[in-house]
Amino acid sequence: MLQFIESGKTYQLPLSSTQNKVDLGQKVEVIYELSNPQHAKLNQLWGYWFQPTEIAWTLGLFFVLLGVAYATTHRPHPDALKEQLNYKKENLKKYQ
Repeated sequence: MLQFIESGKTYQLPLSSTQNKVDLGQKVEVIYELSNPQHAKLNQLWGYWFQPTEIAWTLGLFFVLLGVAYATTHRPHPDALKEQLNYKKENLKKYQ
């Protein structure tokens, strides 16, 4: 449990298991809005700046897009391959 004082009132901030690496008496930076100090957060890279759910969604979206890119470029349709093999530069018109 982390305690801090704002405007003479003491607030308690429960720490998650990843934030329990704070030693007793250690000074840490707490981020909160002055109008809403009961919703304070510990300023740490993991848990404040990087949320596990955000990272999971980002990785999930990355792999979905990677799968879509692979599916659209791998094993093209035979007609598309035939068109590429039969391509001749002279078949192009100036304004097509």
